[in-house]
Parts: sequence; structure tokens; C-alpha cells
Amino acid sequence: MNHEGEIDLAALAAISPERLAAMLAEAATMLPCMQRRLYFELYVQQGGNVVTATREWIDEFSRQTSFLDAEQIREAAWELDAIRAVIVTHVVLAAPDHAPDMMWRFFKLAETVFERTAEEGWDVRCVFDEACADLIKVSAHAGTEPTIFAERVLAAVVSNEYGQYNALVRATAETEPWAAAYLSQLKVLLQQSLDKQPRAKDGTSGSRNLKLQQLQDTLQELSIRRGT
Repeated sequence: MNHEGEIDLAALAAISPERLAAMLAEAATMLPCMQRRLYFELYVQQGGNVVTATREWIDEFSRQTSFLDAEQIREAAWELDAIRAVIVTHVVLAAPDHAPDMMWRFFKLAETVFERTAEEGWDVRCVFDEACADLIKVSAHAGTEPTIFAERVLAAVVSNEYGQYNALVRATAETEPWAAAYLSQLKVLLQQSLDKQPRAKDGTSGSRNLKLQQLQDTLQELSIRRGT
């Protein structure tokens, strides 16, 4: 270990594979997040379907019900980031058409985490922020139709209960030219949705006013970030 307490990977590589395997197995008995990660790696290593393995990992994570303290929320962030990385590396290469749906499925894990903790979960939010940018990339790589993409993004930002989509508008606005159609279609859909909304009046329900404000704020953010 170095002076900051980090493990020296070069020194670690000198340990025999058998000893390392034993240490990993021991760690997995104490850390469920490590256990799920090892199950995924072993399944794929043995020729298992990457999409199936990733879906099962997500489902297993979502079934957790125990309360998360400060240390455990950091472990949850580590596992979430591992799942995110698997989608944008393994899944996108093995089955690019499945990657966008897998990423949308990933975002639903926000409820699993934030309903089980009183912590702010900043590390977890950072993972979802990065996943927002990843969603644009895997959607473009899979050739997702701009209209379908825009509809799902609009539904997401309106129902952003846990803040998992906080960076989605920014990620769409900052998209590269190869995905510019997503931005254009989202702006069109936002404007159409605004045009259909009744104007705020006395007695108008609070939820309707809130949705209208959300749509206006989202369209404004897109325009500001794109300078249009």
C-alpha cells in the first residue's frame, strides 16, 4: 500500500492467482456487492449471455431491502457504477440494440437506493449523472429513433422523483453532432407538450402547474445550453 492507503496493483499482481481467488471468495462472503459482481464475471467468463447476466445483476440489486448507512451507500454507488460500466462496454458490444433499454432499466435502480437510506447519496447521484451521458451514446449507437428517444426523455424529466435524470437535459444539449437529431426532436416535443398544456389560472391544480413549469424549465435549459 502507498502512503495514501491505496493498494499497489503491481505488487498485487505478484500474488498467486490461487491466493487472489481465495481472497476474492472470502471478500464476497462479507460484501454482497462483491458477490454479485463475481457472479456476473464468472457467468460471462463461462460463455453466458451478457445481456442476461446484466439483467439478472440489475434485478438482484433491485431486490435488496436493507437500510443503507453512509458506508453502505458508498458501496451501493460502487456497484451501480460497475453495472453502468458493464452496459456501456460489454452490452453495447455484444448486443447494441439492447443497451438503451438496459440503461433505462438501470435508472430505475434509483428508487431501490434512495428509498432505503437517509443519506444524501452524492456518490450515487454522480453515477446517475454519468449514466445520463452514457444513455445518449448507447442510444445513438443502437440507432434509436429520435422520436422514441425524445418521448422517453420527456417522460423521464417530468417524473424525476429521485434526481436520477438531473443531468439528462444537459447531456442531451451537449450531445455531439452525430446525435444532434435527439436534441432537435426533444425541443420539438417539448414545445408541442407546452402548447397542449392549459394556461395557469386560478383554481388550476397544483400538479398541472408543476408539470407546466417543468416543461418550460426544460425547454429553457436546452435553449440556454445550446445558445438558441
